[in-house]
Amino acid sequence: MKQTKYFPVIYGVISALIAFIAVFFIAQRTFHLSVSMAILGAGIFAAFFYVLSYFRGHASYEIKAIVAKYHLTDEELAKITGMKASDFPIYHNKLQLIIPKRQWPKVLNALQEYDRQRQLSNEKEKK
Repeated sequence: MKQTKYFPVIYGVISALIAFIAVFFIAQRTFHLSVSMAILGAGIFAAFFYVLSYFRGHASYEIKAIVAKYHLTDEELAKITGMKASDFPIYHNKLQLIIPKRQWPKVLNALQEYDRQRQLSNEKEKK
């Protein structure tokens, strides 16, 4: 569990580092900016890519955690999200997120709502 908890952070740092290096060299060599301006521009891009990658990694982790928690099949995922079952291949009991990243928030919201409903129904059964 601890290893997957740090995945979004590590993914974001690596993405930010690559973005920083790339933008720094492009700004210096192509646009002939001073070192301080190149560092400032690279820092802005690095921060943007860190945030973007962090949220993508977090969404991926959350989606896969909910699917594993309820042992959902591709058919059940398609029913919950309103998408096709072929969008959710499951190999070796692990979900492969092959859908475009722009659709991950839609899937995550649907699964979080499903999770909330299941928790509420479990609480009602216990009473």
